[in-house]
Amino acid sequence: MVASFSGILMTVLVLGVLIAIHEAGHFLAAKSLAIPVRQFAIGFGPRILGFQWRETEVRLNWIPLGGYCAFADDQQDEPVEGVAEDLPPEAYLRNRPIWQRVWVVSAGVVFNFVSAWFILLGSNVGLGVPTGNQAVGVKAVLPASPAAQAGLRPGDRLLAVDGSGFEKFEEFRRQLKAHKGQAIPVAVRRGDATVVLTATPDAEGRLGFQPTIRNERRPLTGVVDAIVQTNDQQRKITVMLADALYRLFSAPGKMMEQTGGPVAIVAMGDQVYQDDPWLLLEFAVVLSIELAIINLLPLPALDGGHLVFLGLEALRGRPLPRAIEERILVAGFLLVMGLGVALIVKDLFTVPGMYGPPKPSVAPAAPR
Repeated sequence: MVASFSGILMTVLVLGVLIAIHEAGHFLAAKSLAIPVRQFAIGFGPRILGFQWRETEVRLNWIPLGGYCAFADDQQDEPVEGVAEDLPPEAYLRNRPIWQRVWVVSAGVVFNFVSAWFILLGSNVGLGVPTGNQAVGVKAVLPASPAAQAGLRPGDRLLAVDGSGFEKFEEFRRQLKAHKGQAIPVAVRRGDATVVLTATPDAEGRLGFQPTIRNERRPLTGVVDAIVQTNDQQRKITVMLADALYRLFSAPGKMMEQTGGPVAIVAMGDQVYQDDPWLLLEFAVVLSIELAIINLLPLPALDGGHLVFLGLEALRGRPLPRAIEERILVAGFLLVMGLGVALIVKDLFTVPGMYGPPKPSVAPAAPR
């Protein structure tokens, strides 16, 4: 699929908004406790643009690997505009009670979960609730393929294979594979008519077309239905993503191969946008929850790592020596940044439309 400027732009915008929401959680939690915030940043590294809002410098940076809120603890030698240079002890986050620091550190994750819920609610209200069934359509037909020979056209909607209907795309694939090399009737909806074509899947059980897969939906029946359905969907998405992350860490040898960075995310969002712009809402929900889960990982430089430090402090009755904690955080930051850069480089050579060809086995919309 050829990349589209509008799809890339919308995906970058969605990703930027979700990062901003995460950092807004930290920012608002700190402000609720009268803790000054020196910087509110999207991205890392040198500044592209920014402005001063009271004591906070709001900035957009060059390296698109997340964002951060910087407190007085992070820049003790630099004066804060609008705040006295001789800050009282309570202005420093590290001097606050543990429960306040937990709130500031975890608020970004909370905001991502809450925003995902509201986006999902808006999607259910505006588009309807997914029923669990999938409609499979034809986006493009490969030349000289079994689909082309059968007369399949872009815009067709597949209804049945050899007289058997299907509710999910995987069922459709299984039916094709069960009839490799056999001429079978394939029913499609073309406009207002139902057309039955004769197609012969190849030796791999493929017809040779690019599918569009859409979840079928039903309208909500009321407020209670909206809340129940949204809660259930968010729970299922969270469990699915957490399970995928667990399986990823269970096979560390394949982690780099199976993990995508910012370039892969933008490419996937562009593909979603081209299939149906409204599906970016669901994509944003998945990204927001995934952002929350990843930030909960007990790794230095992530929110989960800071929570681990706070847990150790609660158990020990005193914090770790500041020099040790700073070394661990710097090492964790460099590790996360290094991983992010490595993923960007990898994506440039593996994501379709970049410098290298896609791997057919993992392409999101490979021909069928």
